Amino acid sequence: MTTVPTVRLASPADLIAVVPYLLGFHPESSLVVTVLDAENRTVGGVVRYDLPSEPADAPGLAGHLTSVLTGNAARQVMLLGYGTSAQVTPVIDAATETLNTAGIEIMDALRADGGRYWSYTCTTAGCCPPEGVPYEPTSSAAAATAVFAGFVARPDRAALAATLAPAEGPDRERVDAATRTACAQTRSLAGTDHDWYHEGADQIAAALERAQAGQELDADEVAWLGVRLTGIFVRDAAMTFSRRYDEETHVRLWSEVARRVPLEFAAAPLALLAFVALGTGDGSLARVAIERALSIDPGYRLAHLIGMALDHGLPPSITSKVNCADMAGEIEAQAQRYPQGARPVLPEGW
Repeated sequence: MTTVPTVRLASPADLIAVVPYLLGFHPESSLVVTVLDAENRTVGGVVRYDLPSEPADAPGLAGHLTSVLTGNAARQVMLLGYGTSAQVTPVIDAATETLNTAGIEIMDALRADGGRYWSYTCTTAGCCPPEGVPYEPTSSAAAATAVFAGFVARPDRAALAATLAPAEGPDRERVDAATRTACAQTRSLAGTDHDWYHEGADQIAAALERAQAGQELDADEVAWLGVRLTGIFVRDAAMTFSRRYDEETHVRLWSEVARRVPLEFAAAPLALLAFVALGTGDGSLARVAIERALSIDPGYRLAHLIGMALDHGLPPSITSKVNCADMAGEIEAQAQRYPQGARPVLPEGW
């Protein structure tokens, strides 16, 4: 579930206008559910699902949605379907039934398509004529609030995923060459008592400092970071830095590393990016990062764990309960006891 800044809704058009900024992209063929604080008329969270291709699958989607909302203690929601009536109506009908049974109040249920919206809860032509109600997103105060808060609405989900696409051109060549050198040096240290854990933790801290200053890493820094993160204890140590720097710094660093390292090394920084995004409530970014990580390494365990958290709608607050200092101490102790867990595990061919 994606958490949001304080956004007040004065009309259905406000909801439709602000949703793309809360998701990070303009949705298509989607069901978007906003959790409401009805007393303050604010949006408390957003969750999105692809519409099923078959109407018979609508009850399954509705059941999963209801489970997620119940687990997040939601009491009032608004449903917004993007697509044709044939696509949206079966899902709205199924969701209405399961949510009512669970005691979750539906404040409104809408369908948006072609610059117009229709309400499933409206019973008169006065509030929702048969031809729908036109809306103009750019004139919405709610959308302006999101823009002012720094939120961006990309054209579609593919455009969001493209922000993590591998780098190309000369930078790709430089980082690939630096990675091969780093791998050769790593192999030369096999059988030694090299301190991979502290060296890796120190480099992570240095890289975060660079990211916080708005500086890009050079090819050697990216290469060595990619290599060191293949050591599980070093990767886990990176998660313990989550509260030492602001969220934007973490997103900037792990996005950069995920894009610039060779493909075989990208699963770890992508999982770290997803972990940070999960903690900030950016479910959309977390999801595309996890999907790319698993496309590279289908068995990558951390990616699977974060994916399960997203599937079950675990709130961002779950990460705030982690005591990073205790976690760092435990990982360091494990690395001292089992130093092989901090050593790089080089992909085949490197």
